[in-house]
Amino acid sequence: MNITCNKEELLKSIALLSQIIPSKPQSRPVLSNVLMIAKDESLTLVATDMEMGINVTMSLIHCYENGEILLPAHQLLSILREAGSEEIRIEVLERTAILSGRSFQYKLPAYANEEFPEVPNLEGEVIKVNKDSMHRLIKEVAFAMNRDRNRYQLNSILLSLFEETMETVATDQVRLAFSNAELEEKIEGERKLVFPAKSVPIIMTILSEEKEDGVELILGDSQMTIKFARGFFIVRLVEAQFPNYRNAYDSYVSVPDISIPTKSITQAIRQVILLTCENAKNIALILEKGHITFKASTPLGEGKVELDVDYDGEDMTVGMNPYFVQDFLKEISSQNIETIRLKVVGPKKPIIMSPHDHYIYFMSPTSV
Repeated sequence: MNITCNKEELLKSIALLSQIIPSKPQSRPVLSNVLMIAKDESLTLVATDMEMGINVTMSLIHCYENGEILLPAHQLLSILREAGSEEIRIEVLERTAILSGRSFQYKLPAYANEEFPEVPNLEGEVIKVNKDSMHRLIKEVAFAMNRDRNRYQLNSILLSLFEETMETVATDQVRLAFSNAELEEKIEGERKLVFPAKSVPIIMTILSEEKEDGVELILGDSQMTIKFARGFFIVRLVEAQFPNYRNAYDSYVSVPDISIPTKSITQAIRQVILLTCENAKNIALILEKGHITFKASTPLGEGKVELDVDYDGEDMTVGMNPYFVQDFLKEISSQNIETIRLKVVGPKKPIIMSPHDHYIYFMSPTSV
């Protein structure tokens, strides 16, 4: 192999692939490498961890000699980040790859690709989705995933494609977030795709960098492929059961909303959270006619913040985790949403927050 390519374009591609390459693969060291295939005027880059795989193609400035090699991905990424040249040349001489630019030269071990696993190009049903909508839906629920790697089924996101609707759902069994948008093309029935948390950063990068309006989802029995302009990403799906979130919200539709300015509730939570600690995270949400109070009473002290609201129901006190509220408010802070709708049903019922009908957040009540 002997090629010259744009350094920034190669850096962008290697940075994407490196997200799925384990730093220290225990059983198969070959997985720490990226496969590079130079043919004519293009370079194809492939990486996998056996549960996810990505294939990206970029154009070359020059291809003096076709070839296939494996290079250590993380070392290559570090070199590209520091290289001060617009172009980089990669030349393979026997088992050594020479990377050079205007003022630098590096040598890396180059391996044959006989042991590198194939990343399959999945065939199956194809559904085209808007990449901005899919990016937003995933981003709006990802914070509610379970963070315990031992609870693998909950450490995932459900993507549901249902007739004219695309939905995402995430839960850790204490809280649940779901969001939806319209599908560009109507489908018959429903497709439920559950993908693991570790795939989320790669999917988000692909969707945010994609220049085309849409991407294609190719659906298999146990895998999903996202096909985009520069290549494709394939991920093994998770077998998991999610709560019946649609019916759960339907039962609370008749509960009156309490409208609260986003800035006001954000500031109130930020203030009251100052008196919480690791062993005492819960606060009280107190509803009385005309106002709502957030109150913390912990070993660090006691504090409360009161907001005027349009509430004319019965007096009520519900325990809540302010950090869960803060996670939701951080997510919508970039959307310039001026008002949050709050539903409080009772001390043992979920607390529901929503900026609009297409994005709903449930939180289980806590002890006060």
